[in-house]
Amino acid sequence: MAHFASFTLVLILGASFAARSECNENELVPEPAGFPRFSWNTLPVFWHAWGREIFNASTLDFINRFPLVTLEKATSGDEAPRGRDAEEKIVAAAQLVKKRNSTIKVLFYLNSLMDWKMYELHQYCLQHQDEMWLFDEKHKPVEIKNESVFNMGSPQMRQIWLNTLKKANSSGWIDGAFVDKGGDPVERQKEFHDVDPEKFHQLLMGHRELMTELQDTFGDEFLTIDNRQDYNSTRGRMFQRFMLNNGDHAQAYSDLLLLMHETSFPHIAEVHIEPCTPMTYNTTLAGYLIGAGRYAYYGCTDGFSLDTGWLHWPADYSKPLGEPLSNASTISTAERFCERHGTDGSDSKHPSSPGYEV
Repeated sequence: MAHFASFTLVLILGASFAARSECNENELVPEPAGFPRFSWNTLPVFWHAWGREIFNASTLDFINRFPLVTLEKATSGDEAPRGRDAEEKIVAAAQLVKKRNSTIKVLFYLNSLMDWKMYELHQYCLQHQDEMWLFDEKHKPVEIKNESVFNMGSPQMRQIWLNTLKKANSSGWIDGAFVDKGGDPVERQKEFHDVDPEKFHQLLMGHRELMTELQDTFGDEFLTIDNRQDYNSTRGRMFQRFMLNNGDHAQAYSDLLLLMHETSFPHIAEVHIEPCTPMTYNTTLAGYLIGAGRYAYYGCTDGFSLDTGWLHWPADYSKPLGEPLSNASTISTAERFCERHGTDGSDSKHPSSPGYEV
């Protein structure tokens, strides 16, 4: 898609959502092996959350709207045993979702660096700390947010981690994995400043090897989506805080270009923004509509628990959209929306939304 050096995002919701290309629902593009359903008829969206209790019928009905679902680490966390056995609880929740709608692609959450205590995996690591955890030069466990860090420089650690996914996948209710902290650890180097340089190098190489070989281990139909990093070896990535620039226009622009690249070939992009305010919603939705290609899905919430927005359905999600008619261009953004979605922007049914400079 075409690049442009500076821009002002002007989201005209009526124009963007009301304009549709002519398409026949009986002539949908075949999905790549294992990919979730995708349609431009309305805004493509994804779901990624946890609830303290087993999902009830109302929650399952809501989840049924989404083609792509990730069950987070604390899923059913208050159910017995409280704060334990996350692997079994995630699989049990996946079974409920898949029994309601077998076409939904359900992802199992697993962190590639943080040893979350609610997992059975943690109990094993606790008993084999010297092999499983990363230690600093004073032989203290390295931590991120009070959670010990996996020593992915160890082949044994990588295999135990993969075995956790293999067990979940063998249930038949899991379609893939959401790999949190999938970004290259070199970006988090400040958190490892007390680690021996050679050990840190081994961690980097081991983590990269894990991410490279992960897809091959499970096959093409297994969906591997990582957080915050572009890997050709995985099936997609999440933008956890898409275009949240804090005044850094270059970073917002970089995210937009990365989104264009991500969906220029069969790759899934979960485009998420938190916190979800009128400003961030309008800005990131505009950015999504500029840069999104096929298999890009949108979400705007305040976190990843049910009560942070994952049971909210904005009216915009139901408005007609239509497949983009062109790639991004260097013309003004308002004109670009009209051109890409085939409208003159004069639809009076939907009021215009204010524009925001990024």
